[in-house]
Amino acid sequence: MQFRLDQLGKNILRDFFVLVGAAETEVEVPPGDAQRIDIWHVPDPELLRAHPEIEPGLLRSMAAEEGMVEVFSAAPDTGEFHDCQRKRYQWHHTLELRAERRLAPPSVWLVSAGRPDGVLREFGFVQDAAGPAGLYAAPAPGWRIQIVVIAELPRVRGTVLLRLLGSPRVRRAALRDLAALPEETWERRVALPWLVRLSFEVPVELLPGLPSEERDFIMETREWYEQWNARRMKEAREAEERAQQRGHQLGEQRGQQLGQLQMATRVCAVRLGRPLTEAETAALAERLDRLGADRVSEVMLSCSAEALTAWLSDPNAT
Repeated sequence: MQFRLDQLGKNILRDFFVLVGAAETEVEVPPGDAQRIDIWHVPDPELLRAHPEIEPGLLRSMAAEEGMVEVFSAAPDTGEFHDCQRKRYQWHHTLELRAERRLAPPSVWLVSAGRPDGVLREFGFVQDAAGPAGLYAAPAPGWRIQIVVIAELPRVRGTVLLRLLGSPRVRRAALRDLAALPEETWERRVALPWLVRLSFEVPVELLPGLPSEERDFIMETREWYEQWNARRMKEAREAEERAQQRGHQLGEQRGQQLGQLQMATRVCAVRLGRPLTEAETAALAERLDRLGADRVSEVMLSCSAEALTAWLSDPNAT
């Protein structure tokens, strides 16, 4: 189950980065395939500017420059921290070989569900003064390494996607915050497909065997989706009913207009002593629409045949 939850987080973050650039998950680091980057992203400045709805904050900072994102469902220890750095430098070497020139090392974001006390202490990470609670920076900016402790992030909209990668308790709170956002928000568009997939790919018969918090998260996600889907279906039915009602009303109105035109055509034919031409019939329909049936009746009954013919041929007649 933890594998599914890890993939949920990686897929959601990857789809966020895709909004503002290029991104991949499980990127193989040469040589061989023993090491893989959880998420590698390269921003597109044009796309960043095209999405002002992604407000300045932690996620936008992560997306502002190309870099690695490593996701941990438990707090990484110092050995795992060194593994990340080895992966980073090997990937940096690969990028330089491809570019055939020197490059700055890519930024690294370690996103951890728990607090990695040993790493923070032994490597001198400090709370980032420019960021929210839960964001820690290396002691020197040249290291370009930051650690996000999900459990410490503030419960605000700007962190909701990251909090979906947290502990079961944090994830459930994030799910409720996500559900409370308006349906058209970009966070819901990014996260909803993956949450729905997770909630329905776990067979019902396996749910009782899951830890209670994970089971509750899946059940709450499924319930949210079913309520959302039922509301969408209800809105669709109501919209269809309104469209049908408008169609009936328009049909009745069109029928009345057609009846008026047929009656007026017969009266004009009698007054003129001949059938109306196609152009005169079109002009009569236009007069009925523009001037109304009362005015058309007045002209037909009060004018001579010559005057009625002239009235029908005058596009500005009143």
